[in-house]
Amino acid sequence: MVANLDIFQREKKLRKESRTGDPATQYMLDYVEGLGLDTVFTRQKRYEEKFMGIFPKSGRCDFGSLGICCRQCLIGPCRIWHEDVEFPLRVNAPAQTRGTCGATADTIVARNWLVYHGRGCAAHSTTCKETAETLLKAARGQANFPIRDTAKLEAVAARLGVKTNGAGDRSHNQMAEKVALIALSDLMGIPDGESNKNGMAFANAYLPPKVLKKLRKLDILPKSSFEDLADADHQCVIGMMADPYYFIMQSLKIGVADLIALLITTEIHDIMLGTPAPAPTKIGLNVLKENEINIAVHGHIPLLCEKLIEHSQAPEIQAKIKLAGAEGINFVGLCCTGAEVLQRHKIPLAGNNLQEDLLIATGLVDVFLMDVQCSYPSAHHMADQFHTKVITTMKDARVPMADHLAFKAENADEWAMQALELSINNYKKRPGKSHTPPFEPKDAITGFSLETCVKVLAKLDPENPLKPLIDNIVEGNIYGVCLVAGCTSPKLTTDQTYIDLAVELLKHNVLIIGTGCAAGSCGRGGLLDIKATQEYAGDKLKAVLTALGEAAGLGQPLPPVWHMGSCVDNSRAVNLASALASALDVEIKDLPIVVSAAEAVTEKSVSIGSGAVAIGLPVHVAVVPPVLGSPTVAKLLTVDMTDITGGSYIVEPDAKKAASQLLDIIAKRRKGLGLDKDV
Repeated sequence: MVANLDIFQREKKLRKESRTGDPATQYMLDYVEGLGLDTVFTRQKRYEEKFMGIFPKSGRCDFGSLGICCRQCLIGPCRIWHEDVEFPLRVNAPAQTRGTCGATADTIVARNWLVYHGRGCAAHSTTCKETAETLLKAARGQANFPIRDTAKLEAVAARLGVKTNGAGDRSHNQMAEKVALIALSDLMGIPDGESNKNGMAFANAYLPPKVLKKLRKLDILPKSSFEDLADADHQCVIGMMADPYYFIMQSLKIGVADLIALLITTEIHDIMLGTPAPAPTKIGLNVLKENEINIAVHGHIPLLCEKLIEHSQAPEIQAKIKLAGAEGINFVGLCCTGAEVLQRHKIPLAGNNLQEDLLIATGLVDVFLMDVQCSYPSAHHMADQFHTKVITTMKDARVPMADHLAFKAENADEWAMQALELSINNYKKRPGKSHTPPFEPKDAITGFSLETCVKVLAKLDPENPLKPLIDNIVEGNIYGVCLVAGCTSPKLTTDQTYIDLAVELLKHNVLIIGTGCAAGSCGRGGLLDIKATQEYAGDKLKAVLTALGEAAGLGQPLPPVWHMGSCVDNSRAVNLASALASALDVEIKDLPIVVSAAEAVTEKSVSIGSGAVAIGLPVHVAVVPPVLGSPTVAKLLTVDMTDITGGSYIVEPDAKKAASQLLDIIAKRRKGLGLDKDV
């Protein structure tokens, strides 16, 4: 990437060609644009237009795309001249290599990079705090959220060294309280004002010893999320840190803090809501029902939806549904809240934030319920054209013109009843006409928690469940593992990068695990369906998936892509990598495991990516990150980082070329483990 600035130009070319790889999405996009309405896709397209076909008219700023625009203080903004900035935009920067304060492109790019991480980790840490506080309130009897998986609670408590002196429910409540307090300490520091001197407790309990040793040596093992976020913010202040290397190392530290916040959230979700298990469901835009009240749930806090689902069966709600003339309530999900209810309740996944406008435009969404993160503010503009009521629920995510129904754990039951009654009342206002795509949703198997995977493997080897997986990796039946994770971007042909990458890797017997919107892309591409194993998996991988499917009692293969959950559930993949590394007594950097966050969008995807790089995983992105304005920073992230942590970033917009690079890394790692025979 360092000497290959044409990657930037190739990505810009792809932007002009971008739309979507999903026929249902394209159908609704054509319909909505035919009505003269804006979508995220039409707005994105305008940013790539040129005046008279030559000069940028209102397009993306190359200075920002290269990371060489600094807006950190009120002296600026300052732009650094760069030859890759298009003419005539290039003349809008003086021909000098420093900002007013003297900051170089290296400093500006690295500092901007760290700022992304701060916002990403803050998002995950805040939702983690909300989740941990709810567990604490539930344990103390202050919130009506029962503990649904006591076995998971006991396992987490054992890892953390938690002991209780109670029995039965009392013991579990004591465990839950202590687990919640440890989680909050990892986020906010120990209440007496001292830092967690040995690092975050969950990090010490879950990461392999060799990884922890390296993180400590590099001084990138975080003490607590909020403390290290404050340090990062301080470093970004004018007149503070100017060394690009230390900016990047702090971004790795924030990335690790982010991973641990994800891990805590996943573990508590499983404790409170139940650990997912594989079951069939549907994925696609056409999951709404004309004769039912359609509630779209969107965001990242599944606690809200649990109460909605629970109370939707209440006799008084059922009576009101019938009185309104509806046959029932149909929940559909978007983004990570969608992934959470998909994996636990098999509620169909309608899409993500790129599809939210299109879903509303069907005319069938009665309530569009938003909690936090990834809900685009355009939803209420589209809802204004239809009968849909947009409801926000969290104080940190208000939207103009939307109704606000504040959610708190203490009043969750009352809140759910109010939200359901609003939905029923708005159903009565639904006009008769609707417009849905003529494409059926795809079949999918979801719910591949790590515990479920271990249970299936235990049927092959009860004493050492990981051994069948390790043996198949050693023999080359599973050549490697690739996690596809993260967002979907309108900059590229949405969904298609993930689908093409996965198909190419599956040919070479690479097992794919998916999370977040990337897993949804695979679902829309049919890759979460059992039938896809026969069509796409290499012969050796196909045999493994068939054997595992038989062991699981399915009588048919497992799908070639395992949906492991929402974005916080990237921690499931990290736990799998950690378990394999510990079993083999190697570092994660030695394992034939790679990551692709091809269509990364949010700041959260940046911090997750750096957390993965920090523990030794190579991370592919197809959307070019804003670092090319500094060859020093670009080289540090893509080349030098391999010698520092064992992980690195791979930047490649073309899915097949990216697959080839990831296969090369897998081959190199297999060789390092002595698995270089012809497989």
